[in-house]
Amino acid sequence: MDNAPPSQAVEPPARQRIWHRDAPHAPLPRDTERTIGEAAQPLTDIGDALSRPHVQKSLNNNMLEVMAWDLMEALSTENEYNQHIRRFLNILLGDDPDTAHLELIDSHSTQEAAYRDQLLLLVQESLSRSDEFLHRVTKSRDKVTFAIEQKTQLKRQLEKMGGAGQPSRD
Repeated sequence: MDNAPPSQAVEPPARQRIWHRDAPHAPLPRDTERTIGEAAQPLTDIGDALSRPHVQKSLNNNMLEVMAWDLMEALSTENEYNQHIRRFLNILLGDDPDTAHLELIDSHSTQEAAYRDQLLLLVQESLSRSDEFLHRVTKSRDKVTFAIEQKTQLKRQLEKMGGAGQPSRD
C-alpha cells in the first residue's frame, strides 16, 4: 500500500431550495388575530370575494396544475415500467412470439420448475402492484384535474359577476 493521502470527499452541488432558512421573512402583521378574522369572515358578495387578497391568491396559484403535471409524469414512468413487466411475464410464460421458440428454463427439472413458478409469482405480484399504483394515481390525477376545472369555472364566474374582475387598488 502506498502512503497517498486519503481522497477528499466530493460534495454534490448544492440543490436550489424553495425555502431558504437564512432569507429574510416578511414580518408578521402586528395584529395577527385581526388578519385571521378578516380572512375567516364569510363572503358577502362577489366584489367582496374579489377584493380579498387570499381569495385572489387561491384562484391564481398554479399548485394544482403542477400537481397534475407531476402525477402525469409518474403515470408515464410507471406505465413504461408496467409494460416491461408485462413483456417479461409473457416471455416467462412462453406467450411472447419473439421468444416462444426458446426454452429458457428446463421444464423437466423439478428444481428449475419450482424456481420458475416462484419467479412467476413474484413477477405477477409486481405486475399487480404496478397496476394498482397506476389505477390509484390515475384516480388522483382525475380528481386534481376536476378541481382545476372547478377552480377555473369559479374564477370565470366571479370575474363575470364582479365586472372587470380585478379590483382597483386605491
